[in-house]
Formats: sequence, C-alpha cells, structure tokens
Amino acid sequence: MTVAILTLVIGQASAASSRSSGERRLAAMTPAQFQVRTTLHDDALDTVATITTANGFVERKPLLGPAPDDVFLRAFIDKTTGRVSYQAYVRIRYRDYGWANWNTANYATPAGPRAVATQRIARLKASCPRGFACLRSETIGFKIAAPLLSANAKMYGRDGITSWPFKIMAQNGGERSFLLSTAEIAGLLMAVDAYRTDHHLPTS
Repeated sequence: MTVAILTLVIGQASAASSRSSGERRLAAMTPAQFQVRTTLHDDALDTVATITTANGFVERKPLLGPAPDDVFLRAFIDKTTGRVSYQAYVRIRYRDYGWANWNTANYATPAGPRAVATQRIARLKASCPRGFACLRSETIGFKIAAPLLSANAKMYGRDGITSWPFKIMAQNGGERSFLLSTAEIAGLLMAVDAYRTDHHLPTS
C-alpha cells in the first residue's frame, strides 16, 4: 500500500540528503508508474468499478515496532453513467488504552483548508493483557472532489510542488499529518480516464 510519508519534501535539493530511501523512491515515481500499478476491482455483476492506488508505492515494514500508517486513493466509477467519486483511504496505527476515533479530516484547497467528517471503514485491536495499552488500527475514508484532485495532478513536476497535504484528527485530541504525492493523484486520474475510454463511458 502507499505509505504516508510524514516528512516528504519533494523537489527541494537541500532536503534530499536527509530523506529516507523510501522517501527518495516515492519522490522518483511518475504518474505513469502509478497508473500501471493501480488495482482494478470490476466484476460482471458490479454496477461500480473501483480503482485504487493501494499498490502504487509499498514501504518496507520495519523489523521492530508497528507497521507505518497507510494512505492511498480510491475511485468509484458508475459503469452506466461514467460518473466518478473519489476517496482518500487512511489506516492509522497506534498504541493506546482505548479507541482514538479519527473522525475529522482537514485538507488543503485553493480557497484554504477545509474540514470534513471521516467515514469509519474498519477497526482492529491486537490481543494484549488487561490494563495495558494495545496496538490498534483504525481505517477511515473521506471524499475528495474531482476538481481538487485534477488541480493537484496538474502541479506534478511544476515549481517543486509535488504533494497534497492533509491531516486526520481524533476525538481524543490526537493528530496525524500526511502527504499524497501528486504523481499518485495524476496516475489515478489517468487510470480512470483509460477505464472510461476502454468501456465507452462518458468522461464528463
């Protein structure tokens, strides 16, 4: 899955030496590379086809400690009308005594930051002794408007602006900040256009 790189600053030479190998690999990826790594879920009985960037960039799991947070994009294509809705899919891992409830997303737009409610997708808690903080993961999603994705996709490789920032906030006061590569955004939109063209669906 595409992993959220919290300290990614692509296009700034002064930060290049301090990047991890994962950050450098992600920074080097192009929209075309993300497009070919998208995953299509489509069945003859489905009314909606789903394209994800879950396998676009895979970060190596650390030998010790919990796996890193995951973030990727999903597109849902109506197979009759060609209309598409988009969602950011986020899995947050942490250790705590109770659920954090990651229920709000704040993301950047040309008009300033916007706050939206998240949708709960899944929860998982590791087995641990009573009275101890347990390893937990919460998976949430939030909708993103197509024009905002298109605007960010156009920023790929221009003026060093290559990421779209957002953060997820929890009911208990916690926050997690993320960046999505504009190459990943552009690659998803390219995959959606290719699917609609191949299936003779309207593109607008």
